[in-house]
Amino acid sequence: MMQEFSSSEENRDVESNVNFGAALASARKLQNYNVELISDQLKIPVRTINAIENSDISLLPAPTYTQGYIRAYAKFLEISVDDVLDSYNRAVPHGEATDLKPRSNLPEEANSQSLIMKTVTVLLILAGILAIIIGSFQYYQEKADVMETELESKQRSFTGSSLDSPSTDRIITKQNARMSDEGELTVLSAEADKTSSLDDGDEDNANESTESTESNLAATLETKEPLVKEELTQEPEAVLMDVLTITAENGSWIQVRDATNARLLYNMVPEGGVKVLKGQAPFRISLGNAKTTYLTVNDLEVDMSEYIRDNNTAKFSVSSNQQQVIFH
Repeated sequence: MMQEFSSSEENRDVESNVNFGAALASARKLQNYNVELISDQLKIPVRTINAIENSDISLLPAPTYTQGYIRAYAKFLEISVDDVLDSYNRAVPHGEATDLKPRSNLPEEANSQSLIMKTVTVLLILAGILAIIIGSFQYYQEKADVMETELESKQRSFTGSSLDSPSTDRIITKQNARMSDEGELTVLSAEADKTSSLDDGDEDNANESTESTESNLAATLETKEPLVKEELTQEPEAVLMDVLTITAENGSWIQVRDATNARLLYNMVPEGGVKVLKGQAPFRISLGNAKTTYLTVNDLEVDMSEYIRDNNTAKFSVSSNQQQVIFH
């Protein structure tokens, strides 16, 4: 009789614990929430909410996920999270309450894992040091080879005109020593000696030749001087440049190219900044913050409202003709 009474008491306990979702369903209804609203707020599928409220374990996901859903649901309804989770855990079969394997706290296993990690770390450090040593050796070896090659090339290009190398082309300068009228010893080169040996007649001929050469040179300079002056007076033709002025009220990123495809600007113009660019129109312009950026081309205001996109950017080409702005 005692065994039957105990068995029936356990059955009543299980039946009361199985209905773990009744508290959640009652709290939801009292607060006038529908299942769709709960699903939208907590991002829990409607079928999962219905399974929780109906305590249908067969339709619920793994216990770990279900426990998270129940915890979020109970917090949203402001009821006791621990009570609902305790009922759910007692309703779930033993051994399925969690799918997570706890980390082992055994000293032997921890020491084994630590030893493996230390060994791997040491091996990685040694490999890195070895790679650095090999790379440094290869670098300096290549550098030494390059220096040796340059030295050999310099040696091959060494010519015989140097003082250190024998050559039959070496210029030999002869010097002669003479005694001047004042009794001083004067050393003369071969050319000077040759010049000093000229007689008076030769000196006269040399003077006449020098004067003739100077007169011819003067005549040549006189004929060329007007040509030089004429060339200096000719100025290059002036190239007319167009002027583009940019005013960025709230700052703007701007790129500008002229007709020669030269990039005149590729930068951010700060808030309140003004840029004056010179080039050959038409100017190809791309800019941001177009609604608060203002342009003039050759002092003519540019109305670019038709070219402003939805993202507040604009892209167009513009020039001027007399007093009219032209878009290309």
